[in-house]
Amino acid sequence: MSVPVILLAHGSPDPRAGVATRELAQKVEKRLGVTAVAAFIDHCEPDVSGAAIELAAAGASTALVIPVFLSRAFHVRVDVPRAVAEARVASGIDLGISPPLGLEPEWRVAIEAQLPDGPMVLATAGTSSASAQQDLRDFASEWSDARGAEVLVAYASQAEPDVPTAISELEERSQAQVAVASLVLFDGILPDRIKQAAGARPCSQPLDRSSELVEVIARRYEECGLVEPTKDGPRCHECSHACNRREVQQN
Repeated sequence: MSVPVILLAHGSPDPRAGVATRELAQKVEKRLGVTAVAAFIDHCEPDVSGAAIELAAAGASTALVIPVFLSRAFHVRVDVPRAVAEARVASGIDLGISPPLGLEPEWRVAIEAQLPDGPMVLATAGTSSASAQQDLRDFASEWSDARGAEVLVAYASQAEPDVPTAISELEERSQAQVAVASLVLFDGILPDRIKQAAGARPCSQPLDRSSELVEVIARRYEECGLVEPTKDGPRCHECSHACNRREVQQN
């Protein structure tokens, strides 16, 4: 039996996010040819335990959890491993965890296709993690070099500068209208805030509209040794993959 996948998203009080996550699971299922289900840390159902129990009832003994997050902040480092450890006990399924989606070059491809050339505000939902903020600044810096124009990070919550401030600062520096790259996965409260701040300026759509999102998820699945074990291959503690499955087994 092929290893099924659980797409683990944060969840949102906005129902559009839950609907979009389930639709993404359907696209991933079609792309990979394996069962794919959505699960959530908060606000929506099922949680990881519920999803894993459903898979166990359908005959699965193993599943791969793919964290549908764009950073390695608190949720990925703490909430996801904890939820998966609980689900492993509740369901009896051997659950592995892939690296999160993270900041991939594919996001630039998906967003660049929607926006004109020139200076750009890279607007994301927000994080209080200093390391995640640095990752975003590095991502923006690389993008600036490739784009030939400044790319300035902004946040819809939790950090500064906020999106209106970043737009104002960048337009003052560049003396040009900026575009707004909405680096978010699904529609919801914070993406709406980004759109509102953009006003009449060009603003990209959430990444769930893009084929690139499905392809990055497929790559996370296909790279995992849990999915494609080799004969006498490495155990988790010897594996070189950037995977936190070992931590889940220890918790």
